[in-house]
Order: sequence, then structure tokens, then C-alpha cells
Amino acid sequence: MQISRNMIIAHGDDEHEFKSGQVKDTKCLQVTKIVLISIIFAFIIFHAAIIGVYLNSSVSFYGSLNYAFFNVLKIFACIFVLGMSNVSKKCSRKGNISIKKRNNILHFNLCYLSVFIVVLSVDLGVFMHQFSDINYGPITIINGNQTQIHWYTKAKTPSIVNVGAKVFNDSTLTRYHNVLVDSSDFSYSVQDVTSAQASYSLPSTIRKFVVMTDIHQNSKYMKSMDQDYDFNLLNGDYSSGGMAHEFSRTFRDIHQKPIIMAVGNHDALGDINQVVQREEHFYQKIGQLGLYFIQVLNTDNLINCQWINKTKVDEAMKFLDENMHLSQNDEHVFIVSHQAVYSTGEFGSAEYFTRRMEEFLDSHQTSKIRAVFSGHDHVFTSFKRNNQFFFVNGAGGGTLDPVFDFGKRSWSSAELSGPMPVINSKTLGYNYHLKSYLKFTRTEITFENGKIQYKVRDLEANSVLNTFEQTVQ
Repeated sequence: MQISRNMIIAHGDDEHEFKSGQVKDTKCLQVTKIVLISIIFAFIIFHAAIIGVYLNSSVSFYGSLNYAFFNVLKIFACIFVLGMSNVSKKCSRKGNISIKKRNNILHFNLCYLSVFIVVLSVDLGVFMHQFSDINYGPITIINGNQTQIHWYTKAKTPSIVNVGAKVFNDSTLTRYHNVLVDSSDFSYSVQDVTSAQASYSLPSTIRKFVVMTDIHQNSKYMKSMDQDYDFNLLNGDYSSGGMAHEFSRTFRDIHQKPIIMAVGNHDALGDINQVVQREEHFYQKIGQLGLYFIQVLNTDNLINCQWINKTKVDEAMKFLDENMHLSQNDEHVFIVSHQAVYSTGEFGSAEYFTRRMEEFLDSHQTSKIRAVFSGHDHVFTSFKRNNQFFFVNGAGGGTLDPVFDFGKRSWSSAELSGPMPVINSKTLGYNYHLKSYLKFTRTEITFENGKIQYKVRDLEANSVLNTFEQTVQ
């Protein structure tokens, strides 16, 4: 009985493996493998470059996260598909898998490759969008006894500002523009940015100011803010890597109200000194208020910038001790630190900083210090110790970050109330805890009839979540 070629192939005879149309399938598998291997190596090299560049402050955190984490999963998926291709080829030669199944695997590989290319295209589109900066400004920044007019242009241009009848003209070509004006009440226009006349006014007695933090290039809630306040205190992390395209998305919709800015750990990785032109620690008098800004976090790279630097903590405490006399005539004093003293958020408290701050505050009970404003953790949380408030002012745009510490201090709901047990160094001050919210918020501070009110506003619902009141003498 004569056995046909197809029957031999159907029974997996190695002698006739390459004598049929299977040769084409084998070559197709090899081509698929080569293409997938090339893509894998290209992605590995590309993502390694992205991570390396970001750690040196040249790309956004979104780019690093997306291209270093999610695409790693895609790489492993590719490796899995390659492994399946190799297994199917070997098994078919040994007769352990049918030609039909091997062809199905081949078709799956081709489909996956098509989907992979589509996903890659979408990723690259998002990537390019993230890295496209736009003009923003002008914004007015409180800077000592002067006012800093700041704006950004994609192309390098001279800095020309008309302030009343006076023209400030700096012919230096730059993208980051800064002009200092010796006034707290004026109208101005900036050439090539806006033809409309803008005005700036800062009252001698502050009625209300707002605190926002951790916007992370999402200006959605800043755009929708009402303007019923005197100035805006921004407590850091306007960006994820301190880059111009990130600042563009934070400051493009900011209102023409005076602002004062702290530096966040993410901002310090890049060009924030082109925007916030102040010392690392500084004092600012605004009306009847005295504000002390300190920065205690690492600023060298993405990994270390999440944590405190003990040397900077010591420098900050020394600065506060040596400069408290500057606010002796101020009615109310506030300390601004991106790192929190107490927090129910992801990073929690940093023991060395917390202990040093407690010691400092205990030794300055008569210094009119009303509250400490912080950020870093993307939740709102409040504490009260010795009639002084401690606020983490929530996320103003950055992703909300609840705590998942392997059950040790997890959030049981989107809202926490009252004192909680102190169980480790990250939970210091939990016995002073008042309220925490896993929501996008800002804090509104008003002064009236010998009292200070701190209103916590839900930015999504535009409603007041809570009001904390402080009686002052």
C-alpha cells in the first residue's frame, strides 16, 4: 500500500517535515520570531534609555512609568509568545503537536504582533503629546518686596513687558522669562504672549488665601477655580520631572491672582529654578502674614527624591531658629514644607524630620505659628497638636494615593476620622489625627473676627468637605 506524502506529514514523520507546504509555515515562524526579537531588543534599549534620561531629569514621570513598567509587561508577553513559537516548532517535529495546532499558534503570533504594533503606535502618540510644550503665562509670583512676572515661550524670544507707562526690555533670547517689578499694584502686558491687559493687586491685609499642592501637570481643577481669594499658595510638585512641557500644563490655566510657590521633590529634578527664583529656605511677609518655606527632601534623582535628607532637615531647623525674629510683628505665621510632619498618606511621617519639627514648635510656643502646610502625599489629612494644625493639602491634580502597607495602616474607606494608633515610624502623630479624605482637594484659609477658618473643598464636587476653626489671640 502506497502512503501519501500528506499522510506522512500528518503523522509527524521528521523525514518528510520539510517536503511539503510546511516549509512556508516554518519560514513564517522564523520571520515572526526575528521580528519579535527585534522589537523586544528595541524596547529594552529604548526603555533603558528613557529610565536613564529621566533619572537625570530629562523626561516626565509619566513617560518613565509608562515606558518602564507597563511596557515591561508587554516585553514579557513577547517573550512568552516566542517561547510558545519555539515549543510549537519543536513539538511538531517530534510529533507531539498537530500541524493544525501549530498553525493556530502561528496565527495567534501574527495577531499578537498586529495588536502589539497598534499599542506601540498609541504609546508613541501619547509619548509625543506628553513631550510637546506650549506657551504659558504670564503668572505673577510674590518674590520678597518685588513681584516676579513669569512666562514661557516655545521659541526663544526677548523678555518685553509693559508695566503702566514703563517698558522692561531684556534682549536676551530665552524660553523662561522673568521680570521683577517694584510694586504690588499695577497693570501690565507681555509682548508675544497676550495682547490683553492684565492686572496685579495684593492687599495690605489678607482676607483669604488658598493652598493647593501636587498638581502634577493636571490643571483641570485650577482652571475651574473661582477667584474669590487674595493669593494662591502652591506647595510644590507642579510637575513630575521639572520639565517645561509639564509646567506648561500646570500653569497654562492659572488665574491672574498673585501666587507664592514652594518647590516639590519632583520639581527639583529639573528646571524649577527657572520658575521659583528663591533660596531653598526662605521667609515671605504677605500683609499681616508671615510664611516660612523649607525644603527637606532629596533632589538628586527620582529614587532618592521621595525621602528626606537629614542634612537638609538640620539646615531647615537652623534657618527657622535664626529667622523667627523676622515674623515678630506678623499676626499669623505659617510653615510650608512639601514633606509632611504627620500624614496618613503613602509616605507618612519621616521620624527624624517629625521629631525635629516637634522640638522646634515646642520651643516656639509664643511665635504665633498657626499651622504647617504640606504636600507630597496625594491625600488630604489633618492633625492638631497644641492648638497648631498640620495639613497635607491633598492632591490638586496628581493621582490619588491611598495607603496599602500590607495591612499595617491601610485605608479602610475613602475617609478616616479621629485618633488612630501609632504603630510605626510612618504613623507618628496619629493620636493627633482629625480627618483624612481620599479626594482631590484644596484648602481655603480665611481670617475673620479673631478666628481662622480652614475649609477643605472637594475639587470634583466643588463642595466643602469640612471646616476647621482656630481661635487666636
